[in-house]
Amino acid sequence: MVYPDQARYARLAAEQLGLRFVDLDDGNGYVFAIEAGSRRLLSGAGWICSYPINNASSHHISRDKAHTKSVLRHFGISTIRGSHFFTSGSHSALRNPGHEAADAHAFAATLGFPVFCKPNSGARGDYAELVADAAGLADYMRRLPASYDAFLVEEVARGDEYRVLVHDDAPVYYALKRPPRLTGDGIRTAGELLGAINATLRGTGVSLYPASAITAAGVALDHRPGEGETLELVGRQNLSALGGVEKLDTDIPEPLARLARAACNALGLRLGAVDIFDVSPSRDVSDLVIIEVNSNPSLKALESSGRLDLILGIWTSMIRDMLDV
Repeated sequence: MVYPDQARYARLAAEQLGLRFVDLDDGNGYVFAIEAGSRRLLSGAGWICSYPINNASSHHISRDKAHTKSVLRHFGISTIRGSHFFTSGSHSALRNPGHEAADAHAFAATLGFPVFCKPNSGARGDYAELVADAAGLADYMRRLPASYDAFLVEEVARGDEYRVLVHDDAPVYYALKRPPRLTGDGIRTAGELLGAINATLRGTGVSLYPASAITAAGVALDHRPGEGETLELVGRQNLSALGGVEKLDTDIPEPLARLARAACNALGLRLGAVDIFDVSPSRDVSDLVIIEVNSNPSLKALESSGRLDLILGIWTSMIRDMLDV
């Protein structure tokens, strides 16, 4: 059994510190402990928040994208314009009006189509989609799994997308993301290439790409790209959804660093990854808006870039902090 990433990092860090790593999940590694004598640090991977230095309230607020936006706006931090809507009316008496599924259509019309939709508690790009029109919005709400009780309708922001990781008020790295791409072979159509990409996502817990990921860029599904021709998919740039990293660096532009620190401080996170759009016309990081803040970020981009040293630095620092070693 191959351990999930965070369990691997924790085990390596524990070994580096001469401490004991204990798998509490029958070899799966999704729940584990690190022990120093009689002291024990309990953590895990997957949906468990792997970073014990983040308190429970801050973590759960950041998992709710609407709550996160409310906190950030209160502190004067720019976010993408949008609102949240509930897929079920079962708790409608407990909330203010204007956030039911029927209200989503009116709100989307005020923003103007296309809009961007994503689950309020989603992750890894699951069901994060560009929605072209009212019919597409109705279809999106029908397809959204019952496990997501709310979703966001947002203005479409166009620009470079960055992620900045912050640990104890110190930015660790920034990454310039790039969207997933289809590469033509001169034989298959864009729709067929999309089907092949979607086949790799089945069973991963990430939703398949809809046809709008191609057609929103003005490309017909029956277009046959030439060999080596690339088509960017619209809507997601998550690594888990087959996106990539154009650049990763520890020398972080000050506007990105300043905004990421402010977001983590506003939410009370000691460790967080802040996703940011640069919407400035010249893409010079002079006009930044926050997309969302992740209190349980993957560190895979660092590992893929050969920076396991930074990952182990984060984990050994947390272990020392929590176990007083």
